[in-house]
Formats: sequence, C-alpha cells, structure tokens
Amino acid sequence: MESTLSIILNAVIGLVTGLAGYFMGYKKNQKEADSVGIQNVEKALDIYKIMLDDMKKRYDAEIENLKSKLATYESHIAKLETTIKELKKQK
Repeated sequence: MESTLSIILNAVIGLVTGLAGYFMGYKKNQKEADSVGIQNVEKALDIYKIMLDDMKKRYDAEIENLKSKLATYESHIAKLETTIKELKKQK
C-alpha cells in the first residue's frame, strides 16, 4: 500500500511540476517572441525611414533641377519676346 501511495505521490508531483514548468516556459516564450517581434518592427521602421529620407533628398534635388531649368527657359522666352518686339518695330 505504501509503495502504491509513493508511486501515485511521485506521479502527481511530476505532473504538477511539469505543468508549472510548461506554463512558466510558455509565458517566457511569449515574452521572447513579443520582444523579437518588436525588434523586427523597429528594424523595418528604420529601413522605411532611411528609404523615405533618401527619396525626399532625391525629390528635393530633382525639384531644384526643374526650378533651375524653368528659370533658364523663362529667361530664353523673355529674350525671344524682346527679339520679336524689336523685329515688329523694324517692319
């Protein structure tokens, strides 16, 4: 009888210990998974920030280039208008 009680007691203790270990480990694994997920999101945000900063620099440079071309074209148009007026006066 005593050996049966001892076997049952050992089985119950093992079961309780196993379940406690499982639940403790589960919480730990969840926290680690959440931590890794947060780190991945932070890395992705850093990559997107770098991409957006680079894109802004390229667009700003292109806008400046277009403004420069526009100023040149406006200057040429003004010269052409002046030349046309002078030619009309000569006729």
